[in-house]
Amino acid sequence: MSSSSRLYDKLEKCKQNKDFYQAHQICRTIFVRLRSSTDETSILKFLFESACYFLEHNQSNSGYDLCKCYIEILNHSKINDLTDNLIQQICTLYQLLKSYYDERTEFACNALRWSSHIRYDEQQDEQLPNIRSESNSSFSATIFSTLTESNSTEPTKRHIYHKSGHPKLHEAFARILWEQEKNYKDSRYHYLRSYDGRSFAIMLIEAHQTLGYPSELDLFIAQTVLQYLLLRNFHAAYLVFVTYVEEHPKIRQPPPGPFNQVYPMLNFLWFLLSCLKKTLVKAPTNNNNIGSGEPNQRLDALPSSETTRCFSTLVNAYKPSLERDSTLVQYVERIGTLFFGIKQKSAPSSNPLENLMHSLTANMSNGARAGHHQHQHQTDLDLEVD
Repeated sequence: MSSSSRLYDKLEKCKQNKDFYQAHQICRTIFVRLRSSTDETSILKFLFESACYFLEHNQSNSGYDLCKCYIEILNHSKINDLTDNLIQQICTLYQLLKSYYDERTEFACNALRWSSHIRYDEQQDEQLPNIRSESNSSFSATIFSTLTESNSTEPTKRHIYHKSGHPKLHEAFARILWEQEKNYKDSRYHYLRSYDGRSFAIMLIEAHQTLGYPSELDLFIAQTVLQYLLLRNFHAAYLVFVTYVEEHPKIRQPPPGPFNQVYPMLNFLWFLLSCLKKTLVKAPTNNNNIGSGEPNQRLDALPSSETTRCFSTLVNAYKPSLERDSTLVQYVERIGTLFFGIKQKSAPSSNPLENLMHSLTANMSNGARAGHHQHQHQTDLDLEVD
């Protein structure tokens, strides 16, 4: 019998006798030997099964030590694909660490950091529905026609790396936190960094019905849509909005509205998404495009005078709704800078909405396009979106 076989036999006996300390030491010994002679998949399988054993028996120190070994192997591996099996293993360990908050948080952060080096192939093929020409609105005919003008779009496939972690792993964490633990706050954090706008919307509806006031129905979705846009994820912003208004029992109305006058913010969000569609989804992009930023934004797109005027009109028309929450005003101000080339005042007053209105007026009067703002890195527009 080889020394390796004897080690495995000894490990099984220790497990049967619940000699956790000795079992952990043997696992470490086997890990060191496997690391120098075995393929990554086999090592990960051994570490995963061993960590599960200790965590299932409430041996947090030993279990988490092997979780760290698991991440260590990932970091030194040549794995370039986040397979379903890997996601399942990582999520199982994440679930077993539920009772150990600090260890679980560290494990999730390390797993996401590793996954940021895994390419995500995103296929975007869902289009915005057309706005009915008879829809009521406060816009002039010229601006409204700008919103409803059709765009020539085709499905685009983009290869993207996400520095905050792979969207599929964020999505998996979000589902665990929502469906199994009803932890809406942390689930929301991960959903914002995923592409799953539809599931996110269903979670938001449940969160609003469980924790929110009836008057906050539109605020729940407004914060999410604007935060998605600040993260340059236009497609998910659209999906989460459409699903929310279609599925929420107090709305149940597909775009383009007009939505219930009790919730004018819903109309604002839809028109904002329509304005952004003009800038961000005008034409198909290179199918082999490889980027390092967030998805669903054409960084070379310049805001036209029509779309900037749409944005200006929106802010004017929905000023009372925006003033309900100063955070929304800050988000809209940053969106104006990021997507419409609106220059912020260097010496702002204490009223964010007043600053935004002054910026809009200055840009419109000067005919400013300020296209170079489209290329500004996201970290230059830091804003808390969690």
